[in-house]
Amino acid sequence: MRPVAALIAIVALALLVPAGTAGAASEATVKVGDFFFAPTKKTVAAGTKVKFRWVGSQRHRVVKKRGPGGGFESPATSARGVNLVKRFDKTGVYRIICTIHPEEMRLKLTVK
Repeated sequence: MRPVAALIAIVALALLVPAGTAGAASEATVKVGDFFFAPTKKTVAAGTKVKFRWVGSQRHRVVKKRGPGGGFESPATSARGVNLVKRFDKTGVYRIICTIHPEEMRLKLTVK
């Protein structure tokens, strides 16, 4: 009978703790391509970690132009892969650009 009672206790605890709440953090990815961000507009929840992934061959430097909190920037690089990871904890609208291609590459990131 004891194994049954233990199983019931485990099932009861599992029902009380919602799935994905223990230390789960949201993540999103923005592609940094040859003269574009994809997407160009994105909305995420406060606390989301955004990964900026270089997918093209051109050199880019991703920089916060406007928005809440302190500034941030990536290295100027053409290396493929994730070259910047930033957690957005403060709500508001962030304007992010590539300083090497400021006219072509603009991102509006809304944090709610």
